[in-house]
Amino acid sequence: MIPEIMQVDEMNESIYRLIKLPDLVTLLNALLGFTAVLMVVQSPSNVYHASILIILAVIADGLDGAIARAMEYGVLGENLDSLADVISFGLAPAVIAYAILAPQYHYLVCFVSGAFLACGILRLARFNAISAKDGFVGLPITTSGLSVALYVLVFHNWGWQFFSHGLLAAMSILAILMISRLYYPKIRNIKYLGLAAILMIIVVLLFYLGNTAGVRAAAGATLVVIGSYILSPLFKMGK
Repeated sequence: MIPEIMQVDEMNESIYRLIKLPDLVTLLNALLGFTAVLMVVQSPSNVYHASILIILAVIADGLDGAIARAMEYGVLGENLDSLADVISFGLAPAVIAYAILAPQYHYLVCFVSGAFLACGILRLARFNAISAKDGFVGLPITTSGLSVALYVLVFHNWGWQFFSHGLLAAMSILAILMISRLYYPKIRNIKYLGLAAILMIIVVLLFYLGNTAGVRAAAGATLVVIGSYILSPLFKMGK
């Protein structure tokens, strides 16, 4: 009887008492992704700013986990995190891709961006249902969304004639990797995490300082670092 009473008490608990500091950071993650979508809906020319907001959402996503481990976990945490990730790293990159490519490849980009979002949702659902020890089955959606944002920052309006094809191919590959059975370890290497975080912060700062060339260079370096993680299962296969 006591466990049942406790469960009922939790169900009747005020949302204001259930929510913790990490949950507020997770909500910030979701709002950054939502704002990225709004900016692209307002004008396709905002894809750069929207991509920066995805990077900020990645930083927020990392902070909420760090705060939770250091301070307190909330009962809302895990489910709230997945819902936020769908918006920031599934929906927002898909909308950005559509805004850029719709004039050229309307139906194709609808299919590819839709598949990217669907695979991201499936990836998160599988994670919530079946969690691997010290790692992930399938590429994390955060990495996928970040990769799309970085690709746009590096190659969009760079004059590369295969930009559109590259974006469609990259999103298709990322979608497949998210629902694959490949094992991706949780990154515990402080040097790797620190390098990735510093590079992302540099990208954001250079963007708001108006240094376009610097943003492209820093985003390219970040993409290389993230790419090494995406390809890590292949390195293990070759051993």
